[in-house]
Amino acid sequence: MTARSDEKRQQILSATLDVFLANGYVGTSTDQIAAASSISKQTIYKYFSDKQGLFTALITDLADGIHNPFEQLIPDMTKSPDAQSAVTLLAEQFTRSILSPRVQEIRRLVIAEATRFPELGRLYWQSGFERMLDSMAACLLILSGRGLLSTPDPLLAAQHLTGMLLWIPSNRIMFTGEAGTPSRKELTHYINQGARAFVRAYAPDRAYSPDKKE
Repeated sequence: MTARSDEKRQQILSATLDVFLANGYVGTSTDQIAAASSISKQTIYKYFSDKQGLFTALITDLADGIHNPFEQLIPDMTKSPDAQSAVTLLAEQFTRSILSPRVQEIRRLVIAEATRFPELGRLYWQSGFERMLDSMAACLLILSGRGLLSTPDPLLAAQHLTGMLLWIPSNRIMFTGEAGTPSRKELTHYINQGARAFVRAYAPDRAYSPDKKE
């Protein structure tokens, strides 16, 4: 593909995202896509074959471009003076990145179409959330190795932390849209309280163990 063709392809994908976010997959027509991209329907067919091909290319492109904010934090885990400050840093990075309005819109679109396009749902999950969980688990493993936490299963611990952080704000946004976006003050409260609860649960002298009998 020539540079010019690639540029045109990216132009179509960029314009198409807003249309799909506004109308969903079923509610979006090739006429709307063509109008938003300032191109003909024939051009859409030339680059993507049909609407399904275009949607597949769009979600694949979004998945490929997901930034993992935790890879750069792994070295910081070796310097953090205590578990609370380290976990708060992880919580802050995770919550503020995933709760951005644009990211939430895209997540809602992918989730809404997961039944129709399960392979795209898996791709987006693996490229984004799953990759972040792996990096967060690596951070928690470092803290555990330093004796600041006790995480027998770091990946499960990462899932516990993200669950505590996302349960309230993300669910609210998923159900109520942009109007449910928490204020900066609310978000800071969720981050700080979630980090505190996690540190207490995984303190070296009282850590949760997945093998422990209830």
